[in-house]
Amino acid sequence: MTGQLEKLTWFPFSDEPVISPLRFVPQFCDPQVIMPSQAVDGRWHMFFHSWIGVHHFVSDSGIAWEPARVIVFRGHYPSIYIEGDSYHLLYETHDSRFSGNRSERKEAGRGSRIEMRTSTDLVTWSKPRLLLKATDVPYAKDYISSPGVSRPQIIKFGDTYRLYFGASHLSLPDSGQKASRYFGYAVAKDLKGPYLVTSQKPLIECSPDSRWRNLATGGIRLVETKEALYGFQCGIYWDEKTRKTGSAMILLKSEDGLNFRVCREEPILVPSSRGWASSYIMGCDVRYENNEKCWYCYFSANGKDAIGLNRFFKKQEAVGLLIGAVAPTVNQTTTEQQLHGVFL
Repeated sequence: MTGQLEKLTWFPFSDEPVISPLRFVPQFCDPQVIMPSQAVDGRWHMFFHSWIGVHHFVSDSGIAWEPARVIVFRGHYPSIYIEGDSYHLLYETHDSRFSGNRSERKEAGRGSRIEMRTSTDLVTWSKPRLLLKATDVPYAKDYISSPGVSRPQIIKFGDTYRLYFGASHLSLPDSGQKASRYFGYAVAKDLKGPYLVTSQKPLIECSPDSRWRNLATGGIRLVETKEALYGFQCGIYWDEKTRKTGSAMILLKSEDGLNFRVCREEPILVPSSRGWASSYIMGCDVRYENNEKCWYCYFSANGKDAIGLNRFFKKQEAVGLLIGAVAPTVNQTTTEQQLHGVFL
């Protein structure tokens, strides 16, 4: 599959989300998926967050999902790192209520932190282990009152673990939507840490000359292949023609996990002109489905139109699905139209 991710054509599985918000839970954000071949029970597993915390859903098809439980109350931006027979759930939290003593609660109130819980059966999870505090990241406080880290994920390089994360955030001037301003990393010799930030500057920040990420990095999901590390970036941009902010999913590539470049200028996905995904593409997860010989991209997006019983909420966010294949089964022109707002 050398360079396959760079050659894919992407098209929507459906014009509707695969997971829609529930009553009084108007947003499901930043999905992370475990494929059946990776799961101890042979089922599909998805993790994402809402205002409640980190949710766990299961499926027998990858299409129809049902809720299992809330794993971490007030947790955000989940990701899974698998090593041996263990599943490690990473997430961001800023909840100080469950910190031990008074000094720990005071420290927790100064910013968010990244924690990890471990399971061998995807049912019971260990107590949280602290991996990184936002106060230890030099660029996490940039322009905001309280330092923040988000979207953690672990990639192993040789005998070193790299904890990648988003840092700081930007509140968009026209919509108030928050987006990660930077993308950085910390390193450790042991999976459990301690993780140390070795650079005073982030790996990735906004690129003023870029059409698709001139305001903020947004969410970046890393995907390992044998030849390179790819990043699916939901970049945030300012459109001079419309005088509005927007988002786009673009593909990055890196051979060393430190220097990333854009693979192609044409985005994989932009918000549609109407419907549930018409505002911002916020996060995604990309997995290869061996039985179907294609790639699944689950993504979260919000839109102007409310969904179901949540019409009284101003902002909705649901989970959709893109299918990526080298030999598409639909007409190329139709696919491009679908991804640029005709279909979604």
